[in-house]
Amino acid sequence: MPKETFWPATAVEGDGTEPALTISWGHELPGVYVNGVHFDRSGINRLIRVARNSRDKAYGRDE
Repeated sequence: MPKETFWPATAVEGDGTEPALTISWGHELPGVYVNGVHFDRSGINRLIRVARNSRDKAYGRDE
């Protein structure tokens, strides 16, 4: 199952820090999993909207 792992900004390679976020997806276990929890399409869409909104409020819009 493919996955992307995101580490805290303060993590240093090999320091034993746990990942902050892991997103995996696949066809064997259909769907998208965030930190091992299954999300349906509407949940993922909401997560994307919230992340974009948070980013824009924190850093401003970059278009």
